Amino acid sequence: MIIQRTLGVVVAAGLLAANSAWAEGPVVVGDYTIYTNAMTTEMLNPEIANLYRIQRSKLNGVLTVSIVKPHPDGTRENVPARVEATARTGDAPASAIPMREIRVGEGVSYVGQFPIANLQIVDFEIQVTPPGGAEPAAIELQQQFFTD
Repeated sequence: MIIQRTLGVVVAAGLLAANSAWAEGPVVVGDYTIYTNAMTTEMLNPEIANLYRIQRSKLNGVLTVSIVKPHPDGTRENVPARVEATARTGDAPASAIPMREIRVGEGVSYVGQFPIANLQIVDFEIQVTPPGGAEPAAIELQQQFFTD
């Protein structure tokens, strides 16, 4: 239970207005706030990585996406959505990142892994369709990775 809460904090805290945005923070789409984050899997706590079947390595990156809905009483809830993502480095074509759903307590987040190299800059394109058939949000995120 503590591990699940820890991942929820990592996903929500580290992890995005408009239907298209350059992600430098949370993106608000209607009633939802979308958080994204990309980091090396080596940064994850070993217990968390094992629990959620994430391979830890300085040559693996992880993209996390959480969709949060506030409630009138001030509480917030991670909710399910449709999440698709691609990664592109330099002039190479974009590669799909398989995103999978991870349950964190009663909420849900999305995680995808991809290969990285030291000093590599990765451009992500993330499509998030919030619950209820809202228009998809197109989010761009750029992250440089330091592995050495």
